[in-house]
Amino acid sequence: MRGTLLRTRSFVVSAALGAALLGVSGPAAAQSDEQRAGARTLATEGAQAYSEGRFKDAVDLFGKAESLVHAPPHLLFMARAYTKLGQYVKAREAYLKIVKEQLPPNTPQAFRDAQSAADEERKQVEPHIGRLKVTVEGAEAAKDLAVTIDGQPFPVVLLGVPQPTDPGEHTVTATATGFKQAAAATVSLKDAGSAAVAVKMVVDDTLPPAGAAPAPVDSSGVLSAPSGAPPSDSGSGNGLRVGSYVGFGVGAVGIALGTVFVLKSASNRKDADSAAGECGSPCYKDDPAAIKVADLDDKARSAQTLGIVGYVVGGLGVAAGVTLFVLSSSKKSDSTAFVAPYVGPGAVGVRGAF
Repeated sequence: MRGTLLRTRSFVVSAALGAALLGVSGPAAAQSDEQRAGARTLATEGAQAYSEGRFKDAVDLFGKAESLVHAPPHLLFMARAYTKLGQYVKAREAYLKIVKEQLPPNTPQAFRDAQSAADEERKQVEPHIGRLKVTVEGAEAAKDLAVTIDGQPFPVVLLGVPQPTDPGEHTVTATATGFKQAAAATVSLKDAGSAAVAVKMVVDDTLPPAGAAPAPVDSSGVLSAPSGAPPSDSGSGNGLRVGSYVGFGVGAVGIALGTVFVLKSASNRKDADSAAGECGSPCYKDDPAAIKVADLDDKARSAQTLGIVGYVVGGLGVAAGVTLFVLSSSKKSDSTAFVAPYVGPGAVGVRGAF
């Protein structure tokens, strides 16, 4: 017990001495008297906490002292405390920082002793450090993938690469937009051992796809379903142009049929006139020639009717084609402009104003 107390006092004196010498050493000379005094007090309390086994407090106190004034003894005690806590990775980093520091020629002996001790103690820490490989399955392409180990952020760029890790049990979590909450993965790493852990993620099908526009809200505050893309002017113009071609086609067929039936009607009337001449005068109804004349007259009238219908349909088709063609070519509509078909006695056409 006595030996332990003596070593404790030695630690305290070592830390206090290192802090006291800050007033005459290198960059520390730029610190104010208050900062150096505060650093000495924190270092002394930190060494006392270490000697009493309060290693977390020791890390905190020496860390505060180091934030005020840099001194290798601060980092040395922090490394020792980390080692007692089983946090070998942090201990090694603290040791390395001391070892790699370039000390000036007038450095206090306490600083040099701290550097020598750090180089020796680091060799005893490194064999305890294990290696852990973390992977995330199913969300490799997620842009906002976030991974944590024991609640601390883990850089995504290190996924799949074995990392120095303290022995013990570790919990890995991962989250990403568009994916279901993945179950945390737990792994136990032995002293100086190696292990791998994978977090499996599944796409959340209940969420809208990335980049989908939110549903609009009308003036009454009611959420309405999102509508499709607005029709483009070019699409409407192309549709009207196709419709105009269809109209022209119907018009051409109607006019052609009308012409055929009109010619057929004229031919029937000519044949009826010839048959009437053969019947003579008087030409009685029961005379075969008279019956033929009546039949030809009926056919002529029917053909004439069909011819008129063909012309009407053809005229309307042409009128519709012209109308649609004009509308498809127009970029702006004018309330005074109009196009309309007309059918009159012996005439079919289109009239309008532009």
